[in-house]
Amino acid sequence: MNTIRLSLTTALVLLCAVAAAAQTGAEKPGHESFAAGVLAAPEDGGPRNWEVTGVSHSLNLREQPSTTARIVASYAPGTILDNLGCLKAEGRVWCDVQQLGGGPRGYVAAEFVKPAISPDGSVATGPDDSALRAGQGRFDATGYIRCAQSVGQPMMQCEFGVARAGGGYATVVIKKPDGRTRAIYFRMGKPVGADTSEADPGKFSTTREGDLNFIRIGNERYEIPDAVVLGG
Repeated sequence: MNTIRLSLTTALVLLCAVAAAAQTGAEKPGHESFAAGVLAAPEDGGPRNWEVTGVSHSLNLREQPSTTARIVASYAPGTILDNLGCLKAEGRVWCDVQQLGGGPRGYVAAEFVKPAISPDGSVATGPDDSALRAGQGRFDATGYIRCAQSVGQPMMQCEFGVARAGGGYATVVIKKPDGRTRAIYFRMGKPVGADTSEADPGKFSTTREGDLNFIRIGNERYEIPDAVVLGG
């Protein structure tokens, strides 16, 4: 009887080991595929942005994908970076990045970044086509926002259209009283720029109160709620 019990126990242990090995083998390709997708550039379906993580003080941005390359900037934990693609060098993965909103471009070690969560709770992936669709007049929503076009002018209502690309990426096109338009670009829910030119060099600045974005472009003023950019 003891011999029979020992044999059954041994068989059970062997069956569990085989099942565990099979499960591990099934998960490994999926994990590799997921990692490859995560490290892809947005044009290949990867995340549009990274968040700095796993460092106690700061993450070094290097000029080249190498631990011996010159450090051009340092990022605190939580900093949001643009994903410009990743590559393998010196036995590790490096990601080509630039801080959201502008700054030097360089490389960071991939183990210290993760896909950034957008204001709507999603991880934005794929290319941002909002400016293209806005230029074609393919808007997801239209309406009115508060605006003013000169110093001292009371706020009035301006017509707008918004093309959204998800994850807080959007292009808001505002029709000004003189018939011209002004495009304002949002990324990760933040206003990052407008369609100014050398002939129209208005300085771009933003402040925020609650869920309202106050935007100045030269003498122009606009108030754009988060709902315009994120929807809902």
